[in-house]
Amino acid sequence: MPWMTVTEPMERVLARLSSVPAAQRLGRIDGVMVKTFKKHADQRGYFIEQLKRGDLDDEGKPFIPEQPFAQMSRSLAYARGGNPPELIKAFHWHKKQWDYWDVVQGNARVVLVDLRSESATCGRIQTLILGENSPAMVAIPPYVAHGYQVLDLRDVVLNYYVTEPYDPTAPDEGRIAWNDPRIGFDWTIQNI
Repeated sequence: MPWMTVTEPMERVLARLSSVPAAQRLGRIDGVMVKTFKKHADQRGYFIEQLKRGDLDDEGKPFIPEQPFAQMSRSLAYARGGNPPELIKAFHWHKKQWDYWDVVQGNARVVLVDLRSESATCGRIQTLILGENSPAMVAIPPYVAHGYQVLDLRDVVLNYYVTEPYDPTAPDEGRIAWNDPRIGFDWTIQNI
């Protein structure tokens, strides 16, 4: 598959990352939005509104993109256990596309890395827990590398909405290894 190559500005960002330990780069990334779901439950089950026109993120900003969604997809990641769990799907990034992720089964640690050279949070790493124990959706801007790790012994089902349709002849997707030393993210689970 013809993945996009990392751009020159992204290479410069990645080169600078290794000079600062990943733990010192943790924090919120500009442009990443989180919308915590409201679960309406009774004795029959529950109901969650995932997305609707007029939705706001947890900080009160409009959550739905100006450009409408172009595609909705679902991914299944098998749980394997271990520390870290064997299944880590990371990292990939897009030039144009926004991703809206909703983990509907299982639990995942989502890891985001800001590779935008002009961003105030360039090089920052943001982590989120999404899934059954933390029902929320995250909006991921272009040039923010992203991936996730299965956290428990249940498979993870990820529904995602994107602003660009997938084109297999020219995919808007680039890859960076999950264990790239320039990012230096520690995927181990801390047992306290």
